[in-house]
This record gives sequence, structure tokens and C-alpha cells, in this order.
Amino acid sequence: MKKYLGELKQHPEALFVLGYMLFPLLALVVAALGFFMVLGGHKIFGLVLLLVPAQIFIFSAVWAINNRKRLLEEK
Repeated sequence: MKKYLGELKQHPEALFVLGYMLFPLLALVVAALGFFMVLGGHKIFGLVLLLVPAQIFIFSAVWAINNRKRLLEEK
């Protein structure tokens, strides 16, 4: 896993896809699911979805964007 992440940090195209497309889309889907679960009566599980996986995807997107910017500045 560490080897794969190390190689991933060297490709700005992959970081672009992760940071600007995949992670924000996953965060949006998980947040919408959590919101609908709260409205549907499953408050605990909905709040867990809103607070844990959605935030992980948001911070992962920020991580990918920052690493991509740093990589492009070095080149």
C-alpha cells in the first residue's frame, strides 16, 4: 500500500482525478445518503455517514489537490 501511494504521489494526472473528481463525488454521494437517512428516521447512522466517511473523502480531496500543486511547482 505504501509503495502504491508513493508512486501515486508522482503522477499529477492521477492526483487530479482523485482530488477534483473522485473524492468530491464520493463525499457528495455519502453526504446525500446520510442526509436522507436522517430525514428517513435513521438519525444515528445518518449522522455517522455525514461525520465520518464524508469528512474522510473531503480531507482526501484536499490532500490530493495539495500534493498535485506541490508536484507541479517542483517541475
